[in-house]
Amino acid sequence: MEPLPSACEPAPARTPQTIVWFRVYAAVMTGLYALCVLAAPLVFLAGARRMGGEGLLLMMQAGVLLLMGLVFALAFALALVLPRKPWGWIYGLVLICLGMTSCCLLPAVIPLLIYWLKPGVKNWFNPGASL
Repeated sequence: MEPLPSACEPAPARTPQTIVWFRVYAAVMTGLYALCVLAAPLVFLAGARRMGGEGLLLMMQAGVLLLMGLVFALAFALALVLPRKPWGWIYGLVLICLGMTSCCLLPAVIPLLIYWLKPGVKNWFNPGASL
């Protein structure tokens, strides 16, 4: 028979399913933005082969695609290793809200947001607080 933990020892917090699904979301978004980074040179080369304003526009779009892909791939990759701190919950909330800017992601991020706002998830990011 195992001894019961004392009242002073914190019980090990089980990771909520919402955190698991958030990590899946963050991994998928990291992959999508990494694909944007990989596509940027192809768009740039397509623009370099064209003459005039259309080619210049494609090269500028490639630069924006590369920059945005790098920034958001890094932001979502960092979400995979969020510490259990109150600011980690806020960081995740911001990334979920960023996903709401795409109508394709709405069926995934709306339920994720609903569960993210529940007290159990917020408390998981603040392990030192009394429940």
